[in-house]
Amino acid sequence: MILSKIICVANQKGGVGKTTLASNLGASLALEGKPTLLIDLDSLCSLTKAQGYNPDDFDSSIVTVFENVKNVPQCIYETGVDNLSIIPSSPMLDVAETSYINKKDKFDRLKKALEIVKPIFEYIIIDTSPTLNLYTINALAASNCIVIPAETKYQSMFSLEVFISSIEAMKEMKNPDLKLLGVVATMYNCQANEDKEVLTELQENQSVLGIIKRTTAASSAVKKGLPCVVANKRTVVAQEYREITKKIMNLLEVK
Repeated sequence: MILSKIICVANQKGGVGKTTLASNLGASLALEGKPTLLIDLDSLCSLTKAQGYNPDDFDSSIVTVFENVKNVPQCIYETGVDNLSIIPSSPMLDVAETSYINKKDKFDRLKKALEIVKPIFEYIIIDTSPTLNLYTINALAASNCIVIPAETKYQSMFSLEVFISSIEAMKEMKNPDLKLLGVVATMYNCQANEDKEVLTELQENQSVLGIIKRTTAASSAVKKGLPCVVANKRTVVAQEYREITKKIMNLLEVK
């Protein structure tokens, strides 16, 4: 029986490469032969669009899951990558929150839903919105671990410290076993002193899983509706995503 490893990709700061990391992590796991499920928990539907989909084309989405956790199997769709599936998001996600904001299990609905699909997928990757809202708390409550993308800028460092403090508080409330697996330094410019200083500070204070340089390879892949590790697999950034994925696998898989 497959025992799913559930990874939440999150940061309260937007524009740090969170969705790109989630997409390429999921695709890299799939390329390693691991049945993987992507979950888009952002009303902007960026992860859904990154797989080449229009969110309006789906009859079911993550909203359907939150309405009734038993609906989860009908909300899973294939992507253009073998071994990789997705539960898409919907532009109506934030509006739908009002329908269950007063439910007793409002922070546990995703966790209950994933119990149904854990036997199917070896990895589940959850992409969240850049805020600690009801959906992000659901993701953290359902996950085994969290990976945080952090841009190598001073403002991003400040946001990272605040977010890690928020995670510690949330752990006490909902998921004491949640583990911070590490930080991925993103949008790194090796020519900029600020980037070099922030990267050094990150490496001194956090477990840095890898460094993603500022490049157009990842964004151009999104236009193709494919992750960078598939569309531009020979690029340096694609190889770095693959290496980060292997590090994560080594940390989570028992030899």
